[in-house]
Amino acid sequence: MPSPAARPLALLDLDGTLMNSAPGVVHSVRVAYEHVGVPVPDEAAMLSFIGPPIGHSFPAHGVPAALVPDAVAAYQEHFGRVGVWDTTVFDGIPAALTALREAGVLLVVATAKPIAFAEPICAEVGLTPLLDAIVGAPLDESESKGQIIARALVVARELTGAPVDPARAVMLGDREHDVHGAAEHGIACLGASWGYGAPGELVAAGVAQVLGGTDEVAPAVLARVA
Repeated sequence: MPSPAARPLALLDLDGTLMNSAPGVVHSVRVAYEHVGVPVPDEAAMLSFIGPPIGHSFPAHGVPAALVPDAVAAYQEHFGRVGVWDTTVFDGIPAALTALREAGVLLVVATAKPIAFAEPICAEVGLTPLLDAIVGAPLDESESKGQIIARALVVARELTGAPVDPARAVMLGDREHDVHGAAEHGIACLGASWGYGAPGELVAAGVAQVLGGTDEVAPAVLARVA
């Protein structure tokens, strides 16, 4: 058995990678637009809100800068009360996480979802017992994905007692932010094609490999970190 310090690491995005959170997010985004009196974007634009910090997405889709704080507040109020619970785990993810832990891989969620939402929903849907740690954004979602990953690497170091070797680490995510954030730390990213990225988004961002389904997660991660 490898020592704890030698354990490989898988950083895991949450929305669009481990969980199908689209119904709750989209509903809460719609409520926010109605609250500030701005026309609701089309469905494709609404799905693009899943992943990036919410405060970046509103101005990118028609909300005037002066109204962004009100839109964010309305979104967070509704999401924290209703939307956060409207989510399910993608088929095959529990089995993949179980296989990776049995192989000795450290599993740390690194999500742009505020930790105040990420922790309770992971517990509710049964993911928490399959993970070693959950690292999320502050409530104002002010951190980039790279900054969130930096904190996740600190947590991984604390759990193992040694710095993470980028060659023995990999990110799994569905958006370009996951690819870019991992690259800031010299870590390759595997792409979740079942998530919310636009066609070609992951490849254009420089993803190491696009996975066709959740059944490919465990073997692809192990191939990268072995």
